[in-house]
Amino acid sequence: MGGSVRRVLLFSLAAVTAVLTSTGAAPAVPAAARVAAASATLAGYPVWAHFSNPTAGRDYTIINELQRLIDGAPAGSTVRAAIHSISVDSVADALLRAQNRGVTVLALLDGKNATSTDPAVTTIKQLANHQFCLNSGGGHGCVSTSPDGDMHTKLVTFTSTTDPNGVARGDVVWFGSSNLTYATGPDAFNNAITVYGDAALAAGLNANFTDMWNRRHYSGNDYYDSASGRGYYQAAAADAYASPEGAGQTDTIVTRLNDLTPDAECRLRVGMASVTTGRPQIVNLVTRFRSAGCKVWMVIGSNADGGIAMSQSVYNQLLDAGVAIRRKDKVHDKFFAAYGKYGTAYQYRVYTGSQNWTQDALGENDEIFVKMAPETGSTRPLYDAYYTHFNDAYNSGVTCSKSNFPCS
Repeated sequence: MGGSVRRVLLFSLAAVTAVLTSTGAAPAVPAAARVAAASATLAGYPVWAHFSNPTAGRDYTIINELQRLIDGAPAGSTVRAAIHSISVDSVADALLRAQNRGVTVLALLDGKNATSTDPAVTTIKQLANHQFCLNSGGGHGCVSTSPDGDMHTKLVTFTSTTDPNGVARGDVVWFGSSNLTYATGPDAFNNAITVYGDAALAAGLNANFTDMWNRRHYSGNDYYDSASGRGYYQAAAADAYASPEGAGQTDTIVTRLNDLTPDAECRLRVGMASVTTGRPQIVNLVTRFRSAGCKVWMVIGSNADGGIAMSQSVYNQLLDAGVAIRRKDKVHDKFFAAYGKYGTAYQYRVYTGSQNWTQDALGENDEIFVKMAPETGSTRPLYDAYYTHFNDAYNSGVTCSKSNFPCS
């Protein structure tokens, strides 16, 4: 994206945000404000966000950017890809091209792909270094030992590639909500972030990849352990937290969001594919935020029957708390965009990754949840982009009430 395009995008986003600040409601967003990509600098590191929005048809924005990153990896570099599912040929082809030009490519896939005859999976099998995760309990996780576990992480790291402006960069990480299939990739609302040059973040996520590659298991399926630093990767541009976590312990989302002090100025927007009863600590956190005056909006995807992908008891509790909820088909995002008081200062923060608001995401699956570094002041391009992406789905969604469950 050229500089003039970025300036136009950011101007549109700033205008939208100004409307929200003055009204306290989610405004109708003009078509020109629809966001595809945005760039920011967090803690001194370049960060790009890319979004898919299927309202006008299949949107390859995220897929094209990932393919560009892979094609930019030079001979002698290394690409590590954790793939939950794949059917998009162009990404598989890019990985094979990378190997053929001298890039070391390691591809790690959820075990359900092992028997697939999809052409993209067939291409992945041509890579010298590929694995399909199947644990002894019959699950599809790599670290997880649960029979119900999946390798649900969507992560690609690069020792070297180029940024969207063509500048060579090292220590590059790409992560987000998008799978490499059509239904839960370009045919759905998704987000992805690429961080350039943060060596500590790259080292942490590479360590997580290596643990999955080596099938490192822990008693009680307890991979995340903050006391030992396992599954916990702190860096300047972002901190990352990896599941699964042992039963009855902390909630990795709650313990990231609970350093926000809610008040009447607080704003929280949630874009989520599915919500179940298995994360009561998140429900309690959000209701506590509302009781303190924080405004909360949620846009949630649909289930196979066309109703909202949210358990009714959670649905009722959140509505009773005053949370504004809408259902929108094809939402596959997993993010929180927050504005509020952290310590003594107001900040804008984005939280993203692969975790749904479900028990499986916390205690059964291999996942990552990522807390991006804060933005402050009048310039917050990352937050503004997520704000607009949220409204791209929310503003045309079905308004939910207790009387219309499942919000259809």
